[in-house]
This record gives sequence, C-alpha cells and structure tokens, in this order.
Amino acid sequence: MDRLLGGIIDDSILYRIIEGVIIIFTLFAVFLAIQIILAWKSINKKETSSDEIISNKKSFYRSSMFIFIAGFFMIFHEFLEGLEENAPDYTTYKFFEFMALSGLILFMLEWYKILKKLQKKQKARHRTI
Repeated sequence: MDRLLGGIIDDSILYRIIEGVIIIFTLFAVFLAIQIILAWKSINKKETSSDEIISNKKSFYRSSMFIFIAGFFMIFHEFLEGLEENAPDYTTYKFFEFMALSGLILFMLEWYKILKKLQKKQKARHRTI
C-alpha cells in the first residue's frame, strides 16, 4: 500500500482505519444475520415456493456477483499469505480481508431485501383474505 497511498497516509494509520472498519462491518454482519434469521422464521414456508424466492434474475445475479467478490478477495488474501519472501505488508492483507467482508455483507443485504419483500407480499395476501 506504500506505493499507492505512501505520500498521503502512513501504513500504520491506514491499517488501524481498515481494522476499525472491519470491526464495524463485522458487527453489522452479525446484525444482518440476526435480521435474516428473524425474517426467515416469520415467513410461512407452506405458502412460499423456492421459485418465488429466487425468481428475480437481477437479484440472483447480484447475489452471485457479491459471493464471487467475497470469494475472490479471500482466495487472493490466502494466496498472497503463502508467499513468504515476496509477501506484501499487513495493510494489504487487511484490505483484501475488508473487500471480502464487503462482498459478504452486500450478499447478506441482498438476501435481507428479498426476505423483506416476501414478508410484505405475504402480509398483503393475508389482508385480502
């Protein structure tokens, strides 16, 4: 990261910033996971088919892209960790970890939106009945 941001910000400060953002993202991921679990429990599975959940192609492609981003950066992080002599600094590792976590959070956010739409749809059905 020295070559990119060396004149603007010190590596140790950038490392601390990324570490802080990772902690915040981790807490947000836990919050999203709890919300997804609660939303999933409140959905009536007898009324819902799997086609209804994954019927939106746009949402499916976005989810797939987010998982690809998370996986790519995690694999890249692990691959660079194996290079002992030419290994980049810890700030670069944390950046890749940050990007992988970002992809995971975006995926979880997409699923949360899908489940919330499904909840609204089921509530609307029950109101008309």
